[in-house]
Amino acid sequence: MTNPNKIILGLIGATAAGVALGILLAPEKGGEVRKKIADKANDLACKFGELINNGKGKVDGAANKVADTANEKVDDFSHSFDNAKNSMA
Repeated sequence: MTNPNKIILGLIGATAAGVALGILLAPEKGGEVRKKIADKANDLACKFGELINNGKGKVDGAANKVADTANEKVDDFSHSFDNAKNSMA
């Protein structure tokens, strides 16, 4: 795993731990605490999902760029081959 990924996961983990501790140590009723924990967990899950989707989009974009470049190179080679073949005829 690369350093930026480690940093992002570390920040997410630290945020989750801080929120959980803050909520658990707050003087509130159990039902309210459980609801806050569920809400915060849902928020974190949404943010994590957004990070995953952004990463997936970047990977898809890079893969498409590589495929396009490869197709261009194949087309260039095909044209060069055809030109060479025609010049020999």
